Amino acid sequence: MRRINFLHAALLLAANVGGRVISAGVSVGTDAATSALSARGSECPPFEKGNFNIDAYQLYPENMDWDANLCQVYIGILFNASFGIYDPYKDHLDVISFPGNTLVKEFHVGGVAWDKYTGLATVIIGQGNAFETAGANISGDNIIKKYDPRSKTFLWSHNITEVAKGEYGGFNDITHDAAGNTFFCGTYPESILKIDPKGTAVVPWYLPETINHTVRGYSGIASHGDTIITLDSRLGKLFRFDATAAKGTPTPVPHVPEEAITGGDAIRLPLKFGGNVLLIAENRRGVSVLRSQDASWKSAEYLGLIPMDPSLPSGALTTSVTQIGQKIYAVTDWFGDQIVAGTVAGNKTSFPMIDITARIDALLA
Repeated sequence: MRRINFLHAALLLAANVGGRVISAGVSVGTDAATSALSARGSECPPFEKGNFNIDAYQLYPENMDWDANLCQVYIGILFNASFGIYDPYKDHLDVISFPGNTLVKEFHVGGVAWDKYTGLATVIIGQGNAFETAGANISGDNIIKKYDPRSKTFLWSHNITEVAKGEYGGFNDITHDAAGNTFFCGTYPESILKIDPKGTAVVPWYLPETINHTVRGYSGIASHGDTIITLDSRLGKLFRFDATAAKGTPTPVPHVPEEAITGGDAIRLPLKFGGNVLLIAENRRGVSVLRSQDASWKSAEYLGLIPMDPSLPSGALTTSVTQIGQKIYAVTDWFGDQIVAGTVAGNKTSFPMIDITARIDALLA
């Protein structure tokens, strides 16, 4: 595909080359909501590629998620603070910009997630400062938006910081339950916030007894049915929550053998495995594979680590995992690249997608 150039903030990506750019305001309407809620799943064509690259200038994908209805991938374009919609079959990327946030250094887009129950997608436009300062600076707005990919409109938007009152931050991973609720986690310190199916309001659902935003907590969140799983990346441990409870109460999920989980980032329960295989992106190591035979996640088997591909350029970090078709890919990003003058990101133009499907299958066998 041709490269997407993010060259001038004032143009809000209007000079896009190869693909489309949409300036994203907030559109609320019952027609869009009905379209999303009535979406029916479809069977996607087989995806035949192994390892491949997404060629897009300054893409820097922090997080990705697979839409199994529309057969496309949602991308959190980290440093440029944009929302990517990628067709892997046509190798085509559309980019949605957010006026006032896109190409503004303070803002990052990390958290993106598709809701298998409604067909909608969720994106968080958050503060990069929280992660760059290890929680020392969590000031600034954090925005969460709900997107209808069929009508291509945003149904609602909320300022998370108005709820958190600047006491906790680092919001970066998202999941959804069968009742239509949206849950997302904060890292500094650990927190889970919830939004009802109508998008009425953001409410704190789980907060620690002591709130200290210099302490690292949850980096990833995933769900299966009414069970929510989080990764505490400071402790390297998993916790389980009951999504139907009025407030969240964490219950440890022991894994055997008790292998260390270090530098944990996003977590995924890919559709391919029916909720009983959890994949954990570990920044400097690769992807850990865990299994709960009955998908209850009361405990888990640690099946092994899939190491990072040694051919990746230096400085590579595994930040997420995504399903594409019936394949599973490790998502790679770079946090240390020198920023190109006049922009907010480095100069990379090609971002590898590493096919780890066969290695997962071997561990499951």
